[in-house]
Amino acid sequence: MKTVRSLPSSVTLDDLLSAGWIGLAEALQRRTSGMNEEQFEAYASHRVQGAILDYLRSLDPLSRKLRGASRRISDTTAELASRLGRAPEEEEIAGDLGLSLESYRQLLTQIAEAGLARLELTENSGWLPEQLSPEALATEHELVDHVATAVDELPERLRTVLGLYYQEDCSFREIGEILGVTESRACQLHTEAVHRIRGKMKNNRGTQIVKAVQSA
Repeated sequence: MKTVRSLPSSVTLDDLLSAGWIGLAEALQRRTSGMNEEQFEAYASHRVQGAILDYLRSLDPLSRKLRGASRRISDTTAELASRLGRAPEEEEIAGDLGLSLESYRQLLTQIAEAGLARLELTENSGWLPEQLSPEALATEHELVDHVATAVDELPERLRTVLGLYYQEDCSFREIGEILGVTESRACQLHTEAVHRIRGKMKNNRGTQIVKAVQSA
């Protein structure tokens, strides 16, 4: 109820309940045979909360705009990589988006400040291995392997940024000092790396679909 009281009057309890029902329906659809009642209850709660948060984020026009921009960057990166047969340069990504290099970098900053540049390995982030079914755990491992491959194929500078941020727990200010760039530029490099990985994952999914169709 605390969440409801903090929301604008245009958002009603019925709106939140409707979003929550969508999350519950998705949880029911994704439930596996190996998931017991306790595991399903935890999973369903996770999906309901996520659905409500997604609904609230969708009400923010700026958030919607930046989410769309984030998807376009990932899609453009994937399309360029497929077309060129290599990882695209920063200038090529900006050019394909119809932006100057400076405008592209500013957009990366805005996306990061909106909290849209987190590197989520899977939708099960935050779940303990024992809470996942064998099928979900196998999928988890497969996705992690794909992400690891995508990271390995990043330019060295971007790999360094990710290593310092996620493995060494460095702040963007500290990363900037190590690389000899500003804190803002370090944040942009991190956001660029995340979108390159998302683009690579998108290409991987497309390749898997083509192979599945060819083998059918």
